[in-house]
Amino acid sequence: MNDESASGEIVDDFVAPKCGGFVEILYQAGLPKDWCQAIVCQNEAAEQLVVDSRVNYFSFIGSAKVGWYLRSKLSAGTRCALEHGGSAPVIVEPDADIEEMLPALAKGGFYHAGQVCVSVQRVFVHQSICEDVANRLAQIAKKLVVGNPMDEKTEIGPLILPREVDRVEEWVHEALAAGAIVLTGGKRISDTCYEPTVLLNPPTNVRVSNQEIFGPVVCVYAYSDRSEAIKIANSLDVHFQAAVFTKNIDIALECVKKLNATAVMVNDHTAFRVDWMPFGGRDSSGIGMGGIQYSMHEMTREKLMVFKSKVI
Repeated sequence: MNDESASGEIVDDFVAPKCGGFVEILYQAGLPKDWCQAIVCQNEAAEQLVVDSRVNYFSFIGSAKVGWYLRSKLSAGTRCALEHGGSAPVIVEPDADIEEMLPALAKGGFYHAGQVCVSVQRVFVHQSICEDVANRLAQIAKKLVVGNPMDEKTEIGPLILPREVDRVEEWVHEALAAGAIVLTGGKRISDTCYEPTVLLNPPTNVRVSNQEIFGPVVCVYAYSDRSEAIKIANSLDVHFQAAVFTKNIDIALECVKKLNATAVMVNDHTAFRVDWMPFGGRDSSGIGMGGIQYSMHEMTREKLMVFKSKVI
């Protein structure tokens, strides 16, 4: 929870909720107060809470730097789940159903202003259809309404902090200077809002290509060799969810097998999920698995009871 939202300050006419709101709802639903508490604190105090020997299970969503550090400081026996986000790749084959695919890519890339750990970020499209797909995706993005999330007409809301807009703007400018083509967007709207942006063929060595953008930016790359596209998709150290669009079952199964991801969606965007699905990153993207039954299993300490009796 950031300071702005914790204090309920107004950001571009949007009043962020106080951090205790969700916990209060749990209390109203009947959860005993000792079972869930919300605490807003600085890093040092947070670390002391995490490493306390009374903690049996630690769950963390945030940067890899902080997550792996805290894991190294846990008391002996404390189990944990870490989720550090990703840079979700999508493979688009020439036989993909473009009419159905484009709305899915736009949703997966831009909802919550791209601030989703499995947002569509890197879309590898066969060169025979790449320009058409990229331009049509840009047309959809251009029409999205950006603004106050409390307004029913708004489709893309603000980024969590003004400095995140600064960061996204810097990364996009870096990509453009290196040769990427901006098909739509590429500019800040306000201190907290950024235009939905589609970039074509940014180099692989710029940050929009090799780090998690966590903003309303989707990158489209042309490929001729699917194996090479998969190799580039797998080249980062973050791996979470991926997708492939094709009508060929053999190609779909090949991509599912070869893409380094916890989950691979076939003919849907990378951010698709329902609660019963396993959910979690691998490699630098995290450890442990979420999802209702998976979380219950992760957080359960099993105990075996054995009876020895002459009566039986």
